[in-house]
Amino acid sequence: MDTEIIVDSQNTKDLLLVSNQYCTFIEKIHLFEQSDALDYLLKIIPLLYIKGTLIPRFEVDDDAAYERFVTEESYEIIYLQIKDKFEKINYFEAYDMLNLQNLTFDLAELITDIYQDIKDFILLYQKNTFSAQENALLACRRNFYERWGKHITFLMPYLHQILYPNQTGMAQDLFD
Repeated sequence: MDTEIIVDSQNTKDLLLVSNQYCTFIEKIHLFEQSDALDYLLKIIPLLYIKGTLIPRFEVDDDAAYERFVTEESYEIIYLQIKDKFEKINYFEAYDMLNLQNLTFDLAELITDIYQDIKDFILLYQKNTFSAQENALLACRRNFYERWGKHITFLMPYLHQILYPNQTGMAQDLFD
């Protein structure tokens, strides 16, 4: 598939839309109650994952247009806001099937790492040159497979457990 078609595709536009919603929410997370924040994250994060899987493999003509925008300072501000919001539930253990061991995760760090990669994607894509846009999308794809996609796979079960600890599910309710 032609790179120009990929960069301007509906899938890319949808990824930008969901990414923008995620980043805007994260930047204002301090305004929400913890339960509302968790509920929103449980709904938006799977959408990000799906959109990440839809970025096709492609090559860029000029990788010189690649840039990062989220500074250490802005990362730290977002991280601390999230950590403060989820202080009592911030650390959790999950089984890493690749390494066959339990690992301890920092909820705020996982969420902020996703934010950083997604925000960099949005800001580079908005430079509105084809070279910047193709580099933004390629970096987003690479970061999805190397980092933020994996983060989502650890976040989803934990968020689900926190929000729905004692619910049996609809199938069970049908038999009661």
